[in-house]
Amino acid sequence: MPALLAVHGYTCRFGEVLANDAVDFAVRAGEVHALVGENGAGKSTLLKLIYGVNRPDDGTMELDGRPAVIASPAQARAAGIGMVFQDLRLVSALTVAENIALALPVRPDRLHKRIVEASERYGLAVDPAARVGHLSIGERQRAEILKVLMTGARIVILDEPTSVLAPQEAAALLEAMRGLRAQGLGVVIVTHKLREVREVADRVTVLRGGKVVLAGVDPAGYDDPELVRAMVGRTVPPLPAERPAVPENTSPVLRVTGVTAHGDDGRVALKDVALTVLPGEIVGVAGVAGSGQRELCEVALGVRPTTAGQIELGGRPLTGGARGALAAGAAAVTEDPLTDAVVPGMSVFQHMALGLPRMPRRGLDVDWRKVSEATENLDKAVGLGMVGGHRILASLSGGNIQRVLLTRALGRADVRLLVAAYPSRGLDVATTRRTQELLLARRAAGAGVLLVSEDLDELMALSDRIAVMYDGRLAGIVPAAEADRQELGRLMLGSAA
Repeated sequence: MPALLAVHGYTCRFGEVLANDAVDFAVRAGEVHALVGENGAGKSTLLKLIYGVNRPDDGTMELDGRPAVIASPAQARAAGIGMVFQDLRLVSALTVAENIALALPVRPDRLHKRIVEASERYGLAVDPAARVGHLSIGERQRAEILKVLMTGARIVILDEPTSVLAPQEAAALLEAMRGLRAQGLGVVIVTHKLREVREVADRVTVLRGGKVVLAGVDPAGYDDPELVRAMVGRTVPPLPAERPAVPENTSPVLRVTGVTAHGDDGRVALKDVALTVLPGEIVGVAGVAGSGQRELCEVALGVRPTTAGQIELGGRPLTGGARGALAAGAAAVTEDPLTDAVVPGMSVFQHMALGLPRMPRRGLDVDWRKVSEATENLDKAVGLGMVGGHRILASLSGGNIQRVLLTRALGRADVRLLVAAYPSRGLDVATTRRTQELLLARRAAGAGVLLVSEDLDELMALSDRIAVMYDGRLAGIVPAAEADRQELGRLMLGSAA
C-alpha cells in the first residue's frame, strides 16, 4: 500500500542557509516514525514544509500515493494532517475549551464533556475551563496535543511531545501513540530521547546538516552510539562519574524559608517551601509541570513577590526584585524562552547585548562592533555553536534559541547562583552533553545551581540533591546517589507516603 504521506527531494533555502537538501521522507498507515537529528539539522523545517507553513523550493509530495500540494496549514488539516509545534499555538486569552473549539466544530454544550473524555482516554490531564495564559508550559503542551488528537487527523506530527512530562505521563503519551498506530494512523514524533525512539518507533530517520543520513531504518538494528554518531557525526563522551564533594560548613548561596506565593491565576502556587542551595552544589528540582517549579525559580530571582517567608541570596535578604538578584550574582535560564526571554524582532546580537554586564557605547549609540566581538568570544568559550548574530532570534528553532540564551547565562564568570529551568529542553544529544558539562563547570567554580528538569536521568546524573515538588509543596528531598526513577515519579504524582 502507498504511504499516507511521502515527500521526495524536498529542498528549502532561507537566504544562504540550506535547511533541507533533497530530503525524502514517508510515513505509513499504522506506524510511528521517529525523526531525529541535532539542532539545526532541518527537522522543524521539514515538518513546517509538510504542514504548509513554508513552501519547498524543490520537491514533490504524495498523499495516499497521489500527487498533492499543501500550501497552508488549513489545507494540511483538511487533508488529515495534524501537528503540535514545539512553540505552542494556543491563544493565551482563551480557555482550553475555546482553543479546542477553534479547531473542532462541536456545540459548546457538548465540547466540555468531549474534552474530559478525551483527556481521560489519552492520559493528558487538562482543565477545559482554565484560561491558557494561566497554565504552565507543560499544561499548555498537553492541551495542544489533545486539540490535535481530537480533530481525528490521519497523520499526527508531534514535535518534542514529551519534553515537559513526568515519566508516568510520558509513558501514557507513548501508549496513546501506540493506540493511534493500532487504529491505522501515521504518527511522526520528533524527539532527542533515544529511549522513546526504541520504545515506540517502528522506523527512524536521521537528519544531519539538512540531509538524510539514515532513511526509515529499524532502530533495533542500531545501538545508541551508532545513532548518536549518525546525528552529530562524532562520538559524544559520557559525563564524569566522579566529582568533588560539596564543601561542608558553608553558608547557602540561596536560602528559601517558609515561602508562600501566588501564581498568575491568583491561586497559591508555593506553600511553605523551605530549600537551600550551597556554593558548589547542584540542587535538582523534579515535578510534574505546574507543581510550583516555575514560581520557585521566579521567587529565587526576585521576579515573583511572596506572601510569606523569606529569600536570601549570598546570606542577605533579597531586596530590589530582579535587579537586586542580578546585583547579587544571580543568572537565569528561563522555563519558557519565547515568552520570558525573547524580544520579537531583535537579533541574536541584540539579545546578547542585553546580557552584557555593561553595554558598550559609542557616543549615544551602542558600539555594535564591541558587542559582536564579545558575542564571538563568548560563543567560542561556551562552545554551544550559536547561529549568526544577525539572525532574528524569534525566527530560529527552539533548540537554536536555547543555545543563544544558554550561552548568555552560562558564559557569565561572576555568577554565584544559576537558576536553570529545563536547560536541555529541545537540545540534541551533543548540545545537551555540552550544556551539562557547563553546569558542572559552574558548580566546580563555586556557584550554586538550582536545576529544574523533566528528565530524571539528567537530574540524577548532575544533581547532588533532588527536591521533588507536588502541588506547590516540597514532597521530599533525596540525595541524588540514592534516587530511584520510580520513587521520584511517585513523589511527583503525590502518591508516595
